[in-house]
Amino acid sequence: MIGKPEWFTYRIFGWGIRPKTWQGWVYAAVAALLIGFIMAAAINNAIKTWFFGILMAVFVFDILHIMAQLPKVHDERENHHQLIIERNVSFAAIVALVAVALYQTYQNRAIIAASNGAVFPFDISILIVLGVMLLTKAVSYFYVKTRM
Repeated sequence: MIGKPEWFTYRIFGWGIRPKTWQGWVYAAVAALLIGFIMAAAINNAIKTWFFGILMAVFVFDILHIMAQLPKVHDERENHHQLIIERNVSFAAIVALVAVALYQTYQNRAIIAASNGAVFPFDISILIVLGVMLLTKAVSYFYVKTRM
């Protein structure tokens, strides 16, 4: 697409990518300038919203494309380190979600007892997120197994 994976590297903190070369910095600056120009333009708000949405969609798809190509341009050690980081973050997210569910269950113990267990003890969205994580892991596992 527009950007090249050689211009970027993995972010150290957070998720995503960051510029590695001067071309990556120019790409990021042009993106910021275009977004700023659209937001500052003296045009109808409806048109401004459409332009902003289209521009953001182009950049999001381009960044996703760059992120998908990034493992091909990095050496094996960087890819291995990134996998360890992602595994640890996923584990921490699961622990945090389970801890929040347990805390909410503890907080709602009086409500649960009064309703004879008819009330769900914690926010259902926590269960949905954990289910999506489990489904993603299962699909990824079977995808990798069929490819190797």
